[in-house]
Amino acid sequence: MSRQIDRRTFMAGFGAAAAAAGLPSTSAVAQTPAPNAAPVAPMETVTVTPDLVAAAKREGAVMVRYAAPVEVMTPVAQAFTREFGISVRLDRKAGSLGNQLFATESRAGRHIMDVAWITDPLGLKRLGDEGFYLRWTPANLPSLLPPGTYMEGLGYCPFWTDIIIPYNPDVVPPRKAREIFKTWHGFLDPDLAGRIGLVDPAATNAAFVTYMMFFELPQYGREFFEKLGAQRPRLYRGTAGGRDDLASGAIGTFVPAQEFGAFHQFLQGDKTAWAYPDIAPSLAINHISISRNAPNAAAARLFAAWVFTDAGARAMQDAQTRPTIIGVPERRSAVAQLAKTDWWQPRPTDASWVPNFDHWNNAYPTLMPEMRRMLGWRG
Repeated sequence: MSRQIDRRTFMAGFGAAAAAAGLPSTSAVAQTPAPNAAPVAPMETVTVTPDLVAAAKREGAVMVRYAAPVEVMTPVAQAFTREFGISVRLDRKAGSLGNQLFATESRAGRHIMDVAWITDPLGLKRLGDEGFYLRWTPANLPSLLPPGTYMEGLGYCPFWTDIIIPYNPDVVPPRKAREIFKTWHGFLDPDLAGRIGLVDPAATNAAFVTYMMFFELPQYGREFFEKLGAQRPRLYRGTAGGRDDLASGAIGTFVPAQEFGAFHQFLQGDKTAWAYPDIAPSLAINHISISRNAPNAAAARLFAAWVFTDAGARAMQDAQTRPTIIGVPERRSAVAQLAKTDWWQPRPTDASWVPNFDHWNNAYPTLMPEMRRMLGWRG
């Protein structure tokens, strides 16, 4: 039931969608006139070795510029430091801001960043073509990561972003939620009229991709989306207001919501529950890349390679994310706690819908305004 991403169209589609949405994903880097493309460097296989560890320890630190959630980055950085005794200096830059700053620094000959962990594939490709990013690959790539989770030679995503259906159990009782949210058709339940929260499709990639899935799949389609709009949903320009209203009971359910965020909220005592429908979007857009002129070249390589080891996967699971590494067993602490509840059911193994970014690129300019019209957006 899943779809695989073509890496070339992934980069083009993601950038176009974000630009059309008025988001800062790639535009500042992509629109900057580029010098002649740098000669194509040979691919470097980066893996954890005793010599690399020794060299990285001599450097003693690595600087990671990231856009991943703080809740993800912090335990990963701490685990790396515990294992190697190498400090991780963190610099959070949302969206494309990390690439924009990296471009400015690199063109000025100021080399500050070692590793980028960002959600800007088009900017990554652009700066890679200029020779600012190292051409690298983890060892044994075909058996390590599934297609659609990496831009070969540039960036590799270590975790999935899985979309779920959250609900407030005071509004939608768990027994009913288990039944109606087996599919997204549960959103058409008459009791949820006026109690559904939907984010503007122009506001976040996750919102647009989820709605696009409805248009793409025959079991939903345009008719489903029209009926969803007829449910008088509450419309939000971002996710924060929707999450707050869901927690307070002002609404019963909300789109989009991400699994690892729900795991964190659950562990902190939040009462919001969720369900896994028959199919839902899974995205891999948080790429790890290495600066070609990293000041701490060995530590940069060690960090990037380590994230894709079993120890790195464990750190990702400590952050409550689902690793993209093939064959990693489930070890997230939230899962063990959720299994003790009377409402949670495990995520189906075949429920991922990976968006076709070529279609995303082509459809966004006309589909996004149509989505807004059908949902009742004004202005």
